[in-house]
Amino acid sequence: MKKRVNSANLVVRESIETALIELMKKKPLSDITISEIVERAGVSRVSYYRNYYYKEDVLFASMDKIAAQWKIQSGSISDNFGEQIIELFEMERPLLEIIYNNHLEHLLYKLIRKYCGLEEKIENNALAYLLSLIAGAFFGWCDEWVKRGMQETPEEIKQMLKQLETQKNNKA
Repeated sequence: MKKRVNSANLVVRESIETALIELMKKKPLSDITISEIVERAGVSRVSYYRNYYYKEDVLFASMDKIAAQWKIQSGSISDNFGEQIIELFEMERPLLEIIYNNHLEHLLYKLIRKYCGLEEKIENNALAYLLSLIAGAFFGWCDEWVKRGMQETPEEIKQMLKQLETQKNNKA
């Protein structure tokens, strides 16, 4: 994905992202054309291609923006990262449904890896593997929750996490 940051361009990007998500509420990503996106967004094709290469880039940018805003609101990623992720997923349930209905879970995994610090070059191999393990575990947990229909409330998920922590401490 290309990066452009002037304020007028931010409006263009926001329009494109909103347009794509609105279109995805009605039909699969694979059936949506760039022409439909730009028409709904009220921008030119040149503006689209100045900012994005692929439709998935648009969706990822929207997800990343939501995650960045959430990170600012929640302070920082803490020891309660799992709980924070579950809360974010609950807040963004409609977007998650769009992602899963379009079989785009890999974008969610990519986002979790980014927020675990795996987008940067990590010189320490052990740390890189540990962060990858953590990212995979959180993705797996959240993926299973979404695939099961997000039946449990965030509070119930938090309780499960606490039970696992207690079990781990009792075995230690």
